[in-house]
Amino acid sequence: ALPLPGRAEPPAGSGGAVRALSARLLGLAGDPARDPDPAVYLALRLAREHHPGLERRYLERLQDSFQHPYSRWVPGVPLGPLGLPPSVPHTDTLTEEPPHTGRLALYLLGLQATCPPVSPHRSLVTWLKYYLEEEWTGSQQRGHPVTSYYQYGLGVLALCVHRKRVRDQVVQRLLTAQQHGKLGHGGNTVDTEAVLALAFTCLERRRLVGSELAAKLRLAAHEASRNMAKAQGPDGVIGNIYSTPWALQVGV
Repeated sequence: ALPLPGRAEPPAGSGGAVRALSARLLGLAGDPARDPDPAVYLALRLAREHHPGLERRYLERLQDSFQHPYSRWVPGVPLGPLGLPPSVPHTDTLTEEPPHTGRLALYLLGLQATCPPVSPHRSLVTWLKYYLEEEWTGSQQRGHPVTSYYQYGLGVLALCVHRKRVRDQVVQRLLTAQQHGKLGHGGNTVDTEAVLALAFTCLERRRLVGSELAAKLRLAAHEASRNMAKAQGPDGVIGNIYSTPWALQVGV
């Protein structure tokens, strides 16, 4: 479901590590005491071996977790008394922080990875577009997004996978950050660069941006791929074990 150049394969000789990670993933997904995590579901869907019953139950838990808070208000609708959405009773304290850009983006990517795809509630996409505008505003005012360029990039990727347009200025901000080496405050930025490369490739291939910007995105994605190839160690790891799966999807 993701806009990948080709099938990504784990490095040679890593079978034992892959099996250990798969077992760990299944343990996380099967633990009812843990809150459902969209990253876990996305990993289940991208894995080579599938467990339909477990994946279905986990998706149902995710849907319950996401649809409830996001179905009560759509950005742009005036809030009621006490700053609450009109449909929320005043006794609802909203003590739980709702998922923001990255988490919601991963959930929408997970929905797209279902077979057949589960259509997301319209308000979820509206919320993600709203969060991206907040990220863009933050980057304009503070020089960096409200969360991070990793989450910002995930948001753009998720909307593209669902064939939703975002303003060219929102995309351009990501491109500028990559070109000026501002994707992080130091350390490993492979995961961020990989997510941006996937987002840029998706936008260009699905023609969701103008031709001039599309050409720039194509060059930026190729540059990111070259950078990740340079970052790959002799053990096949690209950055670290968390960034490697994202980098492999770019086609390194």
